Amino acid sequence: MEQTSKPVITEEQAEDIIAKAQKNKKAIIACSVAGFVCIITVLIWLLVAQAGGKKADELVARADAAQTDSIALALYEKAADAGYKSGNRAAAQAAIILYSQGKYEEALKYLDNASLDDNIAEAGVYALTGDCYVNLDNYDKALSNYKKAISAADENPEIVPFVLVKMANIYRAQQNYKAEAEAYETIIKNYPTYATSTRTDIKKYYERAKAMAGK
Repeated sequence: MEQTSKPVITEEQAEDIIAKAQKNKKAIIACSVAGFVCIITVLIWLLVAQAGGKKADELVARADAAQTDSIALALYEKAADAGYKSGNRAAAQAAIILYSQGKYEEALKYLDNASLDDNIAEAGVYALTGDCYVNLDNYDKALSNYKKAISAADENPEIVPFVLVKMANIYRAQQNYKAEAEAYETIIKNYPTYATSTRTDIKKYYERAKAMAGK
């Protein structure tokens, strides 16, 4: 039976997932699901962006009103092929649906073709791309895209530390405790508000990683 609404994960739920993360693959994948939090920022920008093509506009409008993911996905895919800003938004939307369906390779094709000229939107796309690669067991490409997301975010106090936590979880799975500690240390030093406001005990995880790195 097809779903009638698209899945949404709140920031609170995402932080709960991260707080429970361990060093195994299952925990990393759980953490990557929180990519929806980052991609929401992308959608905020894309929803208000001026459209550039009538055909793409019409297809996106129909997709937005669709009652099922399958219908919406088909329309977003057609809109993505039409190009323009509406097409770029459609590509991102299609990627989100495909990601939620576990079709990570297909989602990547749309993310790769999403040409965005806004830093925050670009950061969100890179973050979701990284999440796809985590689920495909390609941690090196995941880390590469998370780093691109951080660069594009330009020190955004919400996005950067959130992505750093994702990276820290991968480093821990790779037993690269030094890099894990450095990721948490960056949050503590450069984003103290995030470190103290999030439910994730950043300082505890930093101390744990530092201790493991010293062994």
